[in-house]
Amino acid sequence: MLAVLVKLIFSTITMISNIITKVIFSTTAYLVVMIIHAFKVPGEATKGMLEQTADIIRSILEFFFELIINVITTILSSFFDAIKDGVIESIVSGSSAIGDIMEQTKSSFEGLLNDVPEIIQGFSEMITSLISDFVNNSMEALGIVQENA
Repeated sequence: MLAVLVKLIFSTITMISNIITKVIFSTTAYLVVMIIHAFKVPGEATKGMLEQTADIIRSILEFFFELIINVITTILSSFFDAIKDGVIESIVSGSSAIGDIMEQTKSSFEGLLNDVPEIIQGFSEMITSLISDFVNNSMEALGIVQENA
């Protein structure tokens, strides 16, 4: 159950990041193309404009990577907090029935061990998909600029 929920969260993050990168890169690429076509001026002015555009793109990429790192950090932190809270709750509420807790913990731990490989696989698929989508969208944006500039 936990693995399915975590995989759903990973899929949602992957989809949202793909949409965001697609919109950012495509918009930036078309903006660069429009700027290049609108201002066909001597090389020095174009060079300055391209440097400013590169700075804007660099800033957007820095913001995007920071956002991705924050999202991953938040997810991992929430996951470990949930595990920590579950362990603390189990210890506090179960002090009167050690035998029952041991049995329940054994079965819960076995279930958790069964879900861990799925969770790790889902997380690795999400990271791979994020990187792949990011590279594909940036290459597509560069292709737009090269075709139209």
